[in-house]
Amino acid sequence: MKDLSFTFDAVGDLKNATLKFDPTLARGLDYYTGAIFEVKAAEGTMPGSICGGGRYDDLTGIFGLKNMSGVGISFGADRIYDVLLETDKFPAALGSSTQLLFANFGEKEAMHCLKLLRQVREAGIAAELYPDQAKLPKQFTYAEKKGIPYVAIVGETEMKEGTVTLKKMGANEKGTAMPIAAVIDLLSR
Repeated sequence: MKDLSFTFDAVGDLKNATLKFDPTLARGLDYYTGAIFEVKAAEGTMPGSICGGGRYDDLTGIFGLKNMSGVGISFGADRIYDVLLETDKFPAALGSSTQLLFANFGEKEAMHCLKLLRQVREAGIAAELYPDQAKLPKQFTYAEKKGIPYVAIVGETEMKEGTVTLKKMGANEKGTAMPIAAVIDLLSR
């Protein structure tokens, strides 16, 4: 139950999507041993799922790697393409890259950043959260290698004050604390 609560809390309110728990869901492959999931298009006439997967224990055992559990996912590229085409949803800025990276200092901060990330993306700004907790220099190096011009730093102080410290990569400055609305305004120009 704790895992389900965590998942629903992490996902939060989804725009144009619904997250449902369905204990009767079954996938056609017999190697799943835990939770399974499917993603269906909210719009269009596509029957069935466009993505699916789940947890499996010891699937790698048949290949000689015993006692290794994992989670697998597959995307139906043709199905997703058909839905995007039918609903006229191909992004206009398909080739644009990430403009803002949210630094990841741990679970509590990452959960806070997920809400901010959603706001930034809804404003049309390409943004991402660093995938796991790491030292800040490593996250800065990641941003530099990917050509991400800004990093949003959100620690305890920023969470208390309702701000984000925005650092422009390549600039010899610490960064500037500002509300997320100011970050969106700056990056929308």
